[in-house]
Amino acid sequence: MREFLFRIVQILFLCFFLTIVSSTINADTTKNRNDVFKSEELKQGELLFQKASEFYEDRNYTKTIEEIKLFLILYLRHPREWEARKLLSKSYRKLGDTLALSQNELRMYKDYPNTEEGLDAYLEAARALIRLGKEAKATTILKDITQNTYSSKIAQEAELELSQLEILGESKNK
Repeated sequence: MREFLFRIVQILFLCFFLTIVSSTINADTTKNRNDVFKSEELKQGELLFQKASEFYEDRNYTKTIEEIKLFLILYLRHPREWEARKLLSKSYRKLGDTLALSQNELRMYKDYPNTEEGLDAYLEAARALIRLGKEAKATTILKDITQNTYSSKIAQEAELELSQLEILGESKNK
């Protein structure tokens, strides 16, 4: 009887040990798969970004925009996301698509509101809106920048834009 109980304890211990080992192996395999997937995703995103950059260098701005839009859809939070958005803005600027430029710059600010680059994008959005003739919305953005910005450089640029808008508004009224 004692031998029988000893055998049962051994079998239970062996089952417990095998369960722990197999779950560790499964976790490692899953982790390895996830690491490989993440690594490959970063590589694919990098290749797509490089392709878009080459289109930009070849002055094919329409294809650059297509590739960057695809990049931003497929590879959310990729390390090159900010660079991709900047390249998208440059392409819109080259094509003269001021509305799309302002929308992209506003999106950049929305995604990164507490960074210097995000505030700069907000300022660029206001400038694009001025070129579109939407002075009221641009004025709102510029006032927001001057009142709520920790960056004195960007706040000074926004104040300069506001004063130029006021001068422009006065000359229109005459």
